[in-house]
Amino acid sequence: MLTRSPIEHVIRVRVLKAAEWLRRDDIRVTEAAFDCGFADSNYFSRQFRQVMGVSPREYRIQHRRK
Repeated sequence: MLTRSPIEHVIRVRVLKAAEWLRRDDIRVTEAAFDCGFADSNYFSRQFRQVMGVSPREYRIQHRRK
């Protein structure tokens, strides 16, 4: 079992919620970051890449709903 700190868990939950929103065309990356509780879009991008393995922009391109 992988043990995460409470903050790592919160970041993961926020990133996964942002990933849901990034599959939509009508929400900007920065807007998704702020709506998920990240005050800094650069920090959000770093955390997103760490959790998801790709940048938010790359994720959106790969998972855009058709």
